Amino acid sequence: MHADEQVNTSLQEAEPVITSVIVAPAGGESFVESSPGAAAEEHPKVGMEGEETVWEGAYSFKNFVGRLLLVGLLTLGWLVMATYTWGYHHTGWNFITVLLGLCLVAYGCNLLFRYVRARRSHYYRLTTKRLFVTTGFFNRRVDQLELIRLKDIYVQQSMVGGWLGVGNVVIITSEETLPKAHLLGIDEPQRVMNMVWHHMRLEQNQKTSRINPV
Repeated sequence: MHADEQVNTSLQEAEPVITSVIVAPAGGESFVESSPGAAAEEHPKVGMEGEETVWEGAYSFKNFVGRLLLVGLLTLGWLVMATYTWGYHHTGWNFITVLLGLCLVAYGCNLLFRYVRARRSHYYRLTTKRLFVTTGFFNRRVDQLELIRLKDIYVQQSMVGGWLGVGNVVIITSEETLPKAHLLGIDEPQRVMNMVWHHMRLEQNQKTSRINPV
């Protein structure tokens, strides 16, 4: 009994930690995956055994840059009007100045609500096995897509979105209940597309290896 225990202990201590690097050709990015023991501290396991979160994202603040610039210009114009009205005692403009000020405050509050709603209503999480798409503000819905069932991935990006580095990632799946999923207004959509593609191919290759063992 003691001899067996010593042999088992020595084998466990001699077991190497293997790290593999897989390079995704699209975009020329590389993704490093290490053994579960080495990655446990950085990415805690969630869901299935060995499943780890590799990316999380939400609706980007950059999508509101244009509207924020508009608010800034309107505020500057209102300050000029307020200075003209009350600084130079043009009391005939009181009503219009107050009305425009209230409209500006209402627009700012509406913009703030839209930003909070967009951030809460669009949240995404990619793991090594699944993609989670969370939508809804008051009543939230979480859809999960198995990476092995994904069929195609592409990016939708406007000219302004290209300048700001934001866009949409569209995912085509073989799921009957959710044939298409959208990751809306996220940062670095090209990089996210490459990550999803990389882990999708990795899952599909692992399934092929299990079905057709060497």
